[in-house]
Amino acid sequence: MPPRNVQGNLARAGGMEEYDAQQVLQLSQRQRLRRDAELEMKNTKYNMSKLQESWLKIMRSAKTKQLKKQVEIISQNHERDVDRRDAILQMLDRDLDEAEEQHQVAVRSHLLNVDRLLEIQQSRLLALEDDFNKDVQTLQKEFELERAQIQEKHALEKRELTLIIEQVERDEKNREQADITDYQSQFEMIRNRNIEEDHQMKSGLEEKIEDTRAKCKEKLQLYQNNTESSTSDYKEYLQRDATLSKQVERKLRQVTRMHDAIQHWKLKISQNKQDCEERNAQLRTERDHIAKHFQELKAKMNHLRSEEKKRLADLTQNARNCIKSLNDQLSLAEKILKTAQLCRKFETEREKVLPFYLSRDLLAEFEEGSMDFGDEDLKEEIKKELEDPGIDEWTYLDNFFKRFNKVKLDQLAIEQEGKRLNKENLQLRSILKQFLDGVSVNEDVLSAPNPLLVVNGKVNLNHVPVKRIGEKKVFVEAAHHVSNMT
Repeated sequence: MPPRNVQGNLARAGGMEEYDAQQVLQLSQRQRLRRDAELEMKNTKYNMSKLQESWLKIMRSAKTKQLKKQVEIISQNHERDVDRRDAILQMLDRDLDEAEEQHQVAVRSHLLNVDRLLEIQQSRLLALEDDFNKDVQTLQKEFELERAQIQEKHALEKRELTLIIEQVERDEKNREQADITDYQSQFEMIRNRNIEEDHQMKSGLEEKIEDTRAKCKEKLQLYQNNTESSTSDYKEYLQRDATLSKQVERKLRQVTRMHDAIQHWKLKISQNKQDCEERNAQLRTERDHIAKHFQELKAKMNHLRSEEKKRLADLTQNARNCIKSLNDQLSLAEKILKTAQLCRKFETEREKVLPFYLSRDLLAEFEEGSMDFGDEDLKEEIKKELEDPGIDEWTYLDNFFKRFNKVKLDQLAIEQEGKRLNKENLQLRSILKQFLDGVSVNEDVLSAPNPLLVVNGKVNLNHVPVKRIGEKKVFVEAAHHVSNMT
């Protein structure tokens, strides 16, 4: 070889050594920087954990103080509530005792009133009780029918819901089985494809490695022939290259595995998300349907409750009104009885012996013809009315009306007699005044005519004869034609 080529090879070898030295230096600096970064990350994590731990301690202490204050406030509020409720309970207890006493008094008075009115209102109460029992039976029958209908409807809807749930479960199981089979088939397909690609890649890489190895061997032979001094360095670099290539292959395999795993998990997440969304949509629709059905049942139940409450309120109001009317009737009856007892003290001996006057036999008088009406049609109509026996209930108060008519007649007679006496008194007063004016002397008397002066046998005294009413029979024409037997 000429010396010129040797010098060029030496220069190239020196440049390669410098390049290799720079590569080694850069690699060492990279490793050092990586170690420093890892150490810094480790320190930052450790410091962050310390900061979080200290901050958690501070927050726990502050939270415990706050919770203690809240517990004290809540305990004070609870004690106040307990005291207030104790006072309310005591007040309610007193009110309950008073109400119980009032209730006992009311019950005793009510029992007395009921005992008094029991004989009077027994038939009416029995009729009301029969009507009430009939209403209760009808209400019970309606309630049983509605209850049976509601139960049948509920059982039918429950059966439908169970069938829907079973169908949904079967669909979910079938879908799950189909998803599992699809997943397994895709998994096998992807794995086979990855295995084929891996084999193809390995074969290509092996061919390239063989080619490069052959080329390297040729170059090596040339280089060994040219530069025997750098053989040892080249062997070291070759070994390092082999180790680095293995590491690269291992990293590539890890990268491919991680990429496949990421794709697999992304696919699985999307499938699960879609399944969950469909399932949530179905559950949401079922929930809405069940909520709607619940609201309908609740509305029906509230309507039934309101109807029953209204019926109970009406029944209570009717019972209260009935009790009130019975009490009014009782008070009126007591008042009538007291008035009758007071009136009995002022009765005469005749009234005590014969309290009711005897009615005239008008029908017999009609038949005898002793009563003259002047109109035959009116007579026939009155006779027809007298022959009508009427309703027994209308004759219940005949004795009362007899007594009332008798008292009314006595009152009218007393008023008439009082008017007559007043009129007679006025007449007597006027006569007395005329007499006194005749015997006295004053200007008024002298200017007026003298009532005692007799002219032609006549006296100027204004005398009005008094009409005295003798005994006479009084007839009253009302529900009965009666006569006063005085």
